[in-house]
Amino acid sequence: MLLKNNSGATRDNFRRYCPSQLPRLRFVPPMDREALIFLHIPKTAGTTLNRIIEWQYSPLSIFTIDPYGIRATTERLKTFSEQRRRRLRVVRGHLFYGIHEFLPQGATYITMLRDPVARLLSTYYFILRRPLHPLHRTFKTERLGLEDLIRLTPNRHNLQCRFIAGIGRVEDVEVRAEAGRATSAGICDERVLEIAKENLTRSFRVIGLTERFQESLLLMMTSFGWKISFYENRKVSKIRPAVEPGVADMIREHNRLDIELYDFAKKLFEESLCKNEDSIREALATLRSIPKPGSFKKFGYSTMSVGRFLVSKIASAI
Repeated sequence: MLLKNNSGATRDNFRRYCPSQLPRLRFVPPMDREALIFLHIPKTAGTTLNRIIEWQYSPLSIFTIDPYGIRATTERLKTFSEQRRRRLRVVRGHLFYGIHEFLPQGATYITMLRDPVARLLSTYYFILRRPLHPLHRTFKTERLGLEDLIRLTPNRHNLQCRFIAGIGRVEDVEVRAEAGRATSAGICDERVLEIAKENLTRSFRVIGLTERFQESLLLMMTSFGWKISFYENRKVSKIRPAVEPGVADMIREHNRLDIELYDFAKKLFEESLCKNEDSIREALATLRSIPKPGSFKKFGYSTMSVGRFLVSKIASAI
């Protein structure tokens, strides 16, 4: 037995699935300090990963996209001087694929994908518990359910596919596709799915899975040479009621491209685990050897994490 996921369930030894002739990959420092782009799809454990990223890079070299679009936006990033953009080590946030075109030092992507049914459930309960969410008041006062969320937000159907393919919001006019073709930003079809698959294969150094967060983190440690002394899962919700089969089927029907993309990503994920088996084994041993911090040290770590987060936000907004 080699790895455990967050639920504690053991996973079979990689050698059951991995031919011994597969090449082992080792960490190679990026040439010319290429930037890291964390494409954060909503409700995929991105908050936990963001706290880890903040300890790997200087907060002053991290550009954090403002989710409310006030100051630190992708459009504003594009207006920065080449010198300022070249100094960035990390660009992160709820952003669509394509921002690498504006980073002259070169860039690689990472992301986390999640089972589409679980992701939509998480979105729904997030709306219910966040009074500041634009849909909160409507859903609470009218007692709307998951079916209503699907009906009222067609622009969120196949959201993971849209993010990875670089398909913008419905109100955007168009988005560039491969081979110079354009497609309506409101349409998410088979061609968009193929673009998303190609982008995952070509541009993403690590593709993580929310359901297998620890293994995803080990891949990132191996790929980027991260040193992690401590981390804890953020925004972990309580156990939710089981979703009715009919509702789950409705979610799958409206997110069938996301389901296919998720299945494709799982295959890439398993291949990465196989290729990096030895390095991941070492990273896992390192992670398990770290003693759990006491309450005082944990409080200090959390306080410093907040400080690093705020510095990054301020630096991105000025």
